[in-house]
Amino acid sequence: MNTITLRATFAATGKGRLPPYLGSTIRGVLGHCIRSFVCPHPEVKCHLCTISADCAYAQNFCSPGNEAGAVNPYVLRALTRDKADWNPMDTCQFDITLIGKSSEQAGLFIDALQEMQSRGWGASRLPFELQQITNPVQNTLIWNSGKLWMRNCQPRPMSFPERRGRSAVIRFESPVRILVSRQLRHQLSFADLIQSLSRRIALLSHAYTGYQLQWDEEAMMADARRIQAVAESWRPVDFSRYSMTRGGKLDLPAIIGWARYEGDLTPFSQLLAAGELLHVGKNATIGFGNYQVSYDQ
Repeated sequence: MNTITLRATFAATGKGRLPPYLGSTIRGVLGHCIRSFVCPHPEVKCHLCTISADCAYAQNFCSPGNEAGAVNPYVLRALTRDKADWNPMDTCQFDITLIGKSSEQAGLFIDALQEMQSRGWGASRLPFELQQITNPVQNTLIWNSGKLWMRNCQPRPMSFPERRGRSAVIRFESPVRILVSRQLRHQLSFADLIQSLSRRIALLSHAYTGYQLQWDEEAMMADARRIQAVAESWRPVDFSRYSMTRGGKLDLPAIIGWARYEGDLTPFSQLLAAGELLHVGKNATIGFGNYQVSYDQ
């Protein structure tokens, strides 16, 4: 599965307030920009639109009619966090990772990032100026002061070396929502994590590369259940966002925290590395489910 990550750096040009967690705000502004570029029928809901199957906005933001399931082909990661009050020249930085077919549409997202300068962010319509776009994986420039380097914008296949480990700490850097039988998990077993992660990656592969991954899910989950959490700390997070498509506020209860798992982690190391890039659980598009893994060796 090919991916590319764009890192955008903006500077505030006014004074105002934004939510401390910016993932939903960024997604909203970015989505409005792309929709204004490509949508000829803004009065029609995407799932009712006759051209949604060929629409870049619908495919990236509404995932209409995917036989693989409802999963969008990008994740946001807000690098600027826990900041509510903004003043001129305060910096906002975030990553957007495009997945599968969407990684071939990087030009559209670069245009949308530039267009975000002409729109106010959040309820206060706070103005921002784009300073640069980089490829953080290659540490190369993509856009700065009107100059574009598209050669630094080539998607690359995901490839992760296997890591050996009998103990690992998985620390979530953003809220995570993993549901089992529609019930939010308030602490995560290793099996919960692996089941959610394997299903997400399989859905992304099917929907945006056309390739169906073949998991031996029964054997994989049997191995995952042998790995136990020996230390952990979780707390609930109350989160809500406004949905334009649903016309109101959505409550998204989540948790945040960490766990140290022990057992034979080696067979899961590549899957866990993919999840560090692609996130895990619900609402990954606004940055939920972002974690880092630290091994004992």
